[in-house]
Amino acid sequence: MRPIREYSSLILRIGLGCAFLSNSLDAFLSPDDFIKLLNGSFMIHLLPVSTPAFVHLIAFSDGIVSLLLVLGVYTEYVAAYAGLWLMGVMLTFGIHDYGDILEHIAFFSIAVHLMLNGSTVCSATKTRGGGSSNLQNKTKS
Repeated sequence: MRPIREYSSLILRIGLGCAFLSNSLDAFLSPDDFIKLLNGSFMIHLLPVSTPAFVHLIAFSDGIVSLLLVLGVYTEYVAAYAGLWLMGVMLTFGIHDYGDILEHIAFFSIAVHLMLNGSTVCSATKTRGGGSSNLQNKTKS
């Protein structure tokens, strides 16, 4: 029987996956809110595509991240991407709303935990202590 602490990464994976799913659905269903938010930031001048196209990219990206996290596919790598994305969000929008920044810090912390520890319980790909990732095999050699 597995110790209960092995399930913590599964719980965190599902929680962070739900946060990304929520953001994905918001971007798909209410793109005008995202466009307005982006138009108020310095990012608007750095985008290589139109703002509406970038919002669709956000929706697609967050949906894929959500799916991969919930399924446990290459959790460390997906969590690293999610953490970088969250850092970009925090840098882009700054501290306009303390609730938002604290929420993003919490999600970033979860992403860092998953990046460092991986997840083996109910994972499509088992790494960190349970499996066959190339990263793990290279470090053992």
